[in-house]
Amino acid sequence: MKILYKYIIKSFAKVFIFISLLFILIGITSELLKRKEFYVEHKTPFHFILLHLTLNVPCWFMQALPIITLVALLFSLGDLSKKNEIIAIKAAGINIWKIVSLFLIAGLIIGTTELSVREFIIPKTHKCSRKIQKEKIQKETEFSDLIFSMHNNTKLTIGYINTDKKVMRDIVIEKYNNDFNMEFLILSKKAIWKNNMWLLKNGVIRKFNSDTCDWNETYFKNHKLDIHIKPTDMVIQTTPHNSMNTFEFKKYINLLRISGQATVKERIALNMRYAAVFSHIVVMIIGIPFAIGPGRKLNKALSFTLALITTFIYWGTQAITVSLGENFILYPFMAAWLPIFIFTIVGTYILVKVKK
Repeated sequence: MKILYKYIIKSFAKVFIFISLLFILIGITSELLKRKEFYVEHKTPFHFILLHLTLNVPCWFMQALPIITLVALLFSLGDLSKKNEIIAIKAAGINIWKIVSLFLIAGLIIGTTELSVREFIIPKTHKCSRKIQKEKIQKETEFSDLIFSMHNNTKLTIGYINTDKKVMRDIVIEKYNNDFNMEFLILSKKAIWKNNMWLLKNGVIRKFNSDTCDWNETYFKNHKLDIHIKPTDMVIQTTPHNSMNTFEFKKYINLLRISGQATVKERIALNMRYAAVFSHIVVMIIGIPFAIGPGRKLNKALSFTLALITTFIYWGTQAITVSLGENFILYPFMAAWLPIFIFTIVGTYILVKVKK
């Protein structure tokens, strides 16, 4: 049995590695062609282009990993079926479920590896990639026209911010009461980040009285603002999910909640990160029946096509449930996990039928 398992695993691993390398090559080439005008526009040196593309490889690869797993399964297991080796395994009295279990374990290992890469590798490579793009290619540290909704019915509007120099300009702070009447308005030309807080420069504070419909103005040269949000967090809406591990992602979600922003998309993305571990098992369950199903060579080609179509239906269903979740029809957990539950049941049913 050990020899048989090694033979099957070796067959799958060979195809998996070959297709993985092919996808990486295609991904780098495609990204280079897509970004060539961007690199030329910013006169990017070749070594920065190569480094920038290389750092993005883990992220691209993880996105393509489910389809790589499916194609590797169909080619390796389909080849065993084509050579009648599946029939020989059954004739030898070996339970076909042991072979199925072997591929399901492989799917679990691939899924766990993907989660590990997303947790420990991609956040680092993605941050490095963004840093190179901003500092070495675009040299981008400046942002404009930002609106930051905060707790206690407070809104912060920033005309300009430089996260490198830790300076922002044209600041407007509005505070409303529960009746949506403005309590005070702060206008400032400039603010600097100092001693872990923002120090406003040359501005005015207007306090409103909703009963008398008037206000009092107080001008200031320096005013300590009780907002301890770092300059980099002021542009939090530009933070990609890939640049964060689970701990950082949860912290990011909590920060959005504190600032009064919606977190549905982020919670769905966090659930999707863990659901991806089992998506490889689903892909295996879907692909195995089509790979070992009986038929002539023409039917094998048809089976290959049907497996791809079924898998794309699974991903399409996943896109639909995510959309329903973002529109508050499904809970974030169900938006991420419902397709896995459905296609696990459907795939298992088909697998049992084929096995018989």
